[in-house]
Amino acid sequence: MTDFRTLRRRGRLIRAVFIIIGLVFLARSVEVQIFKHNTFKEYADSQQKSSMLLKSKRGSILDCRNRLLAYDMEVKSYSVNPGYMKNSGQEALKLSRLTGKSKSYWIKKFKKHPGFLYITRGVSQKDQSRYEDAGIETLKSRVETVRIYPYKDLASEVIGRTDTDNCGVSGLEMYYEDILAGSDGQSIYLRDVYGNEVTNWEHTIVEPMDGSDICLTLDLDFQQIVEEELRWMLDSSKALYGSAVFMDLETGGVAACATIEKGKVSFQRCRGIVDRNEPGSTAKIIPLAAVFREGIFEPNDIINVEGGRFNLGRHVIRDDHPYDTLRCDEIGIHSSNIGVSKMGLAAGSDLIYKMLLRFGFGEKTGVDFPGEISGLIHKPEKWTEHFLANVCFGYGVAVSGLQTVRAYAAIANGGELLRPFFAEKMISPEGSEKTLNAKVVERNILDKRTRDILNDIFYGVVREGTARRADDRLCAIAGKTGTALRIKKEGHGYDPHRSLASFVGYFPADNPRYAGIVMYDEPRTSIYGGEVSAPVFRKIARRFVSLPRNSALVKGGIENQQEESRLTRISHGDFGTSPKAETRYASVKDVFAANNPESMLPDFRGKTIRDAYRAARSLGLKCAIYGSGIVEYQKPAPGIIIDRVDELILYGK
Repeated sequence: MTDFRTLRRRGRLIRAVFIIIGLVFLARSVEVQIFKHNTFKEYADSQQKSSMLLKSKRGSILDCRNRLLAYDMEVKSYSVNPGYMKNSGQEALKLSRLTGKSKSYWIKKFKKHPGFLYITRGVSQKDQSRYEDAGIETLKSRVETVRIYPYKDLASEVIGRTDTDNCGVSGLEMYYEDILAGSDGQSIYLRDVYGNEVTNWEHTIVEPMDGSDICLTLDLDFQQIVEEELRWMLDSSKALYGSAVFMDLETGGVAACATIEKGKVSFQRCRGIVDRNEPGSTAKIIPLAAVFREGIFEPNDIINVEGGRFNLGRHVIRDDHPYDTLRCDEIGIHSSNIGVSKMGLAAGSDLIYKMLLRFGFGEKTGVDFPGEISGLIHKPEKWTEHFLANVCFGYGVAVSGLQTVRAYAAIANGGELLRPFFAEKMISPEGSEKTLNAKVVERNILDKRTRDILNDIFYGVVREGTARRADDRLCAIAGKTGTALRIKKEGHGYDPHRSLASFVGYFPADNPRYAGIVMYDEPRTSIYGGEVSAPVFRKIARRFVSLPRNSALVKGGIENQQEESRLTRISHGDFGTSPKAETRYASVKDVFAANNPESMLPDFRGKTIRDAYRAARSLGLKCAIYGSGIVEYQKPAPGIIIDRVDELILYGK
């Protein structure tokens, strides 16, 4: 009996234990499933699911003729999950054989990154099989994009570059990041107990949106010619750098912008936009425009220029080329510091200051480019007579090259001060177009009579003044030289042996289409813009108009009636507004015939690679070929003197 009671007690005890255990499990289940549901769900998801970023495709950048300057190419990146490897040592050995890095290197990497480790990124299609066939545990690939610049360093400082994550970090890549980048997506996938991807289950949470393309006003051919000519004179003059900006007079679009620095191959900064300097004699446009617009002087008026030496208080103003007297138009043609100083003194500080602002000096141009700098102009209240005189020939003020270009462009295009820009339109992934920038006239700055006077002066500067080395018989050029001495590195005053040599102008002078500036910092062969920068401007203009598609920009010859009429008016001081004579144009064949075609590099574009190669070899040129089919691009650009060509590179489509 006692044994039976004992057994019953024990039975009740066992039942109680099971009930308690059941209640514990029930309570735990309630806690897990209800009170801590979200927490444990996150634990489960972290073990079973992984998210993957779906990179969007970055938009392309194209030039004005729809040639690709930058685009994305798909590649693969490979990663592993070391924490789920069965034998990390064996996998480290496989990676060592695959990558050339030691086994110990990968073991250290596994310990440092047990959850996720990139093995390599940016693997091209031809190398992908090496990784995928290596049998590495937990190896996972993802498709990424890398940025391709097919013309390498051409226009690199304008186009800019992207970082390892394909985000713009300089130039237009950075300025238009929001348009080019698009937006990334995200997907999730399942993993088994060993961390391997379950390939038949994947879910996209957010679809990626590709970026839009942007079309520039930049002309690839123009840009190449500018860079080649800048570099040639940089090497010849031993300057610190050469810089140039050219602008379309009809729209304000920047057609070419380049900086070539001594000892550097690529990635210079756009000095024509982000640097400001004292302009020197290119600023003489200000006092000339002021006195002619206000009627203070007429072009035929005579001014005593003091034989090249003018005492102004305790200071002395000198001319490099001394004259006793000059007409007002001749003061501009021969770039007399004394003459423009007297003009500025007659006009007064307030008028000169207002004219500086009217021409856009002292303000940003508004160009769509990062880092643009504004000019520097002091208020006129404290200007002394000597400071006013200095301002009139380009000292005491600071401007960018682009500001100077658009000031001269206003003389050539009818008085319109334009807002320059690089990007003309964007094209969405669906193909729809949207205008980003178009012609914007900030203000009309000069009347027609004043423009005609200045235009004739700048034409005379090239034909008989300080820029005779810019004179060209195929493409008439008008413009102004500038020689701005640099401040001494030690002591006070200016160094007579160091200068910023420049030439700013437009072409063709009879029917202007482009305005531009060429600048060299501290050239050693000569300090003068007329001797260093003017001939580079001429070669750039000549080569560009000699391209077959630009034949309409070429003059018929030196006997052109309009040209001779203009020379007659300048020489006799007649600045009436006579009707323009009909312009005669030559064919491209005539252009090259007039300039010794045997010495100039032909245009091989549009020819088959085979025909172009044979023709190049017949000229004795060393030739390299990339691609096949039809020649799409050549380096150097056509029109360069053959003796300057070390190697011709032909790129096929």
